[in-house]
Amino acid sequence: MTTEDETQIQHSIWKRFLSWLNAWILEQFAPRKTIAVHKKNLVSDDKPQRSTRTKEAQERKTLGQPVPVLLAETPLVPIAKPWESGSVAPDMDPDVVRPALMGSLFDALDECDSEAGEAFIGRLIRNLGTDQLDLPPFPDVAWRLDTLLRLGDPPLLRVVKIVRREPALVRRVWTQACSAFYARPPNSLDHAVARIGFDALWRIGMSACLYSEVFRVRGFQEDADAVRQHGIITADVAAWLSGKKLGGVYLAGLLHSVGKLLVYKAASPPRAGELPDRELVDKIAAEHHASIGVLVAHDWKLGPEVAAGIGYYHDPFQAPVQYQETAMQVQVANIATHTAQLSRLGQDCGGMLALLDLPGLDIDVARTIGKAHEIMDGLESQPDPADQPVLDVAE
Repeated sequence: MTTEDETQIQHSIWKRFLSWLNAWILEQFAPRKTIAVHKKNLVSDDKPQRSTRTKEAQERKTLGQPVPVLLAETPLVPIAKPWESGSVAPDMDPDVVRPALMGSLFDALDECDSEAGEAFIGRLIRNLGTDQLDLPPFPDVAWRLDTLLRLGDPPLLRVVKIVRREPALVRRVWTQACSAFYARPPNSLDHAVARIGFDALWRIGMSACLYSEVFRVRGFQEDADAVRQHGIITADVAAWLSGKKLGGVYLAGLLHSVGKLLVYKAASPPRAGELPDRELVDKIAAEHHASIGVLVAHDWKLGPEVAAGIGYYHDPFQAPVQYQETAMQVQVANIATHTAQLSRLGQDCGGMLALLDLPGLDIDVARTIGKAHEIMDGLESQPDPADQPVLDVAE
């Protein structure tokens, strides 16, 4: 037997094992559907009880009533792979991306057959057709935190003073410091910051851009919230894969679907009116969110590594060589996050086998999906920010 044959056999055994492990993980979160059966109807060795049960069943049959039965676990439902609905950006240069994007959107406008759909695509064209996107600036407090925290070990009071400038940031820091991992809530903001640590604070600051009022969209808020949560989980998994808690890999994972938020914003009419067809909105979001994300990264001056991670995570080998690893890490994190999220709904998207077949990165597939589950558990353990009081530090 040649070395090549041995390698193929090992690969085949490894794939079978991961397939079994994937089914086992999904089974833990699959919903179980049963119908309760009254104790007196359970099977017994006592003949009089069997006779009574038979009599009751005959009476139900006569009355047309269904006989209760115990159902097996609901089988996992195979679904489409959500990471396959998307394309890469044509370039990282906004002067190349924007004309190509406008051409595709004008083609979609010509094919549209409803007024609401035409209005939606028209708004998207106006929003993306200029050098200045209709976006708030990247949060100033996030840049200040980034500058300060990259110095190494800054004084806690200086960090807290920056945090205090942004009430929304204060609330998110407080919420994380009040999670179920701690026995009691902190007694001050500086205590909360010290508790969660500077790395977690940096990530909270960077994610502030996703909580802008601009992304409060009528008719598509659930979709926008799902994109936001998916981005936060993907960012943490990507950072874990890279071994870097701060930096471009986290931001690329965080914002890999930010283009969808601008699509949902355009789909929400400024005044009460008819919403565009959801199928059209989903199609535009899937096809163009990577290109739109590159424009967002350029507008927010996030740098080429972040733009490449956003624009090429669907096909990392199309990215410039120096950024292919970042795009690969975002791709893996995205698939792992989808797999973990859907497994909790009892749905099998084939993410484990898809990760196994990806070239380019040497990863532990089971641990990567497990990491996504761990991050989701952490998010679910955090209390509702609206229910948390916020204590401030003295001047």
